[in-house]
Parts: sequence; C-alpha cells; structure tokens
Amino acid sequence: MGSSTEQYGLKGRWVRSREITEADTGTTVAILDVPAGTLIPPHGALIVVTTLFAGGTPSIDIGDGTTTDGWIDTTAITEATAGTYADVDAAYAVTGKYYSAADTIDAVVSASLTAGNAYVFVYMIDVSDVIDD
Repeated sequence: MGSSTEQYGLKGRWVRSREITEADTGTTVAILDVPAGTLIPPHGALIVVTTLFAGGTPSIDIGDGTTTDGWIDTTAITEATAGTYADVDAAYAVTGKYYSAADTIDAVVSASLTAGNAYVFVYMIDVSDVIDD
C-alpha cells in the first residue's frame, strides 16, 4: 500500500524577510536564508511595500543565487505604491523551486533611493527527509 504526505505531514511555514529599505540602494542583499532540503511551491513568494520607495527609478527584483528575478520581477511590483505584489510569470513563481543546498533569497535594489521599505514573505516546506545522503 502506498503512503501519502497526509500520513507524514508537511512542515511548511511562512517566513518574513528582514526589512528592505533605501539603505540597500544600489546593492544585492540577502534577505532570507533558505535551508538545504527546502521546497518553495509555485507562487510561494510575495512582497509587501509598506512605505513607498522614492528617489531615482525605484526597482526591486526578488530571486536567489542563480536567478536574480526568479521569484518576483520588478515589472510585477509598483515600488512607489504601498501594497502587496506577487509575480505570475517569473520562472520560480510558475514552477516553484527545490533547494537541495542552502541558498538565500535576495533583493536587487536600484540605485539612488531616498525612502521606502518592504518585506518579502516566502512559504518554505521542509522536505529534508527526502534528500539522499
């Protein structure tokens, strides 16, 4: 007889990033640690702009060490308007991603920002019990 995840349960949780602010202007910053053996499902990431970004041309991409805009491309975010944004066609937003090795979720923040802040929320599922040793 087969078994299901219902029998084993999934250890998923929403994780909030550190604050992204104008102090991060012109840099790529690691905002969340992703442990080895983590699955982030499709549409498992969103960004909440709590204070509008100003200065220069505000732009934020959310990705990882492989693809800088894999989770949320700047075209899906209105950085100068407070609100919640998710991406429907970024590579990982469509397929999800399994992290067999530890990584980080990163924010690529445009230059010349003078104001603004945001948080990224990611749904992480611990599937480390299925990693081959």
